Amino acid sequence: MSTQAKVNKLVATFLSAQDDFVIGMHAEGLDVASIQRPAVIVAVCEALANGKGYSKSSEGKPMLDSKHPQYEFLKTRVRDTMAALKGETRTTSSGKKEIDAVEKLMKEFNKMSKAEQKRFLKAIA
Repeated sequence: MSTQAKVNKLVATFLSAQDDFVIGMHAEGLDVASIQRPAVIVAVCEALANGKGYSKSSEGKPMLDSKHPQYEFLKTRVRDTMAALKGETRTTSSGKKEIDAVEKLMKEFNKMSKAEQKRFLKAIA
């Protein structure tokens, strides 16, 4: 079996397992983020950090422990799992918000003086 065939098989297994997970969560009635997130935090920490890496908030909700040595890794896995449950993919690295190119351009444009805006518009027209 070629390397590509092996990778294809592993990726197909991963994607199938991810689909089974999402379908299972919905089948169990765990469709609400307020239920999912605390449960996912605990499950990720149980699976990847021997049950460590989270603590309980004053309201008793599980939250990731930012002082845990695997915090960034656990946070990424929780974020990826929650994205999968929403049918989304994570497109930015941990903690960085992706800014739409048009939105960024408009922010810069609005910072310009009226004369600069006029020159800019004339230059691109």
